[in-house]
Amino acid sequence: MSARVHTKDSFAFRYGKVQIRARLPVGDWIVPEIWLQPKDYEYGPDYASGRIRIALARGNRQLKVGDWDIGGDTVESGILVGLGEQVQGRVVEWKIPDGEQRKFHNFTLIWTPDNLSFSVDDLEPLKLLGPDQQKLSQLLSFEEPLADTWKNGTAIAPFDQEFYISLGVSVGGVRDFPDNSTSGSYAKPWENMQFKVSSFFFW
Repeated sequence: MSARVHTKDSFAFRYGKVQIRARLPVGDWIVPEIWLQPKDYEYGPDYASGRIRIALARGNRQLKVGDWDIGGDTVESGILVGLGEQVQGRVVEWKIPDGEQRKFHNFTLIWTPDNLSFSVDDLEPLKLLGPDQQKLSQLLSFEEPLADTWKNGTAIAPFDQEFYISLGVSVGGVRDFPDNSTSGSYAKPWENMQFKVSSFFFW
């Protein structure tokens, strides 16, 4: 994390609508951090208590993993949940039209006791839980005993607690850029398990 501002000590909430109007950064291996993070970590440390990602768009203009385009015109929203190395995500995606990446956009989260929905600008919100899906932890296919972490929570546990807003920007990292990514004709210059390299390569 290169820079961050947050409301941890001033404002936290549970359920509601969040809309952030932002222009996401452009530049190789840059990632905006538009999160909701847990206030009290009721379900355990780090991702055991979950994180809600309101918007992510990797800064590379051209970025692919094989034929999968994950460059700056792809916006992802969703969640991260897990313990230790067993961290799983659930995301929804949108494509920003050519030439629109440098403009301001509205990124919206609708958070209810039953579901989390995301949208960009005026697009129809996309829900994480479908009508036949019972619990978020089951959707992510966590097995016992790990699934027991959230068994006493609601259908959307761990996202049934208070969260605060966190805005920032980072470079590199170990989760946001898959290994074997290529930016134009250049390969990603580190591997995600090389923590020191990903932390210091750019400085």
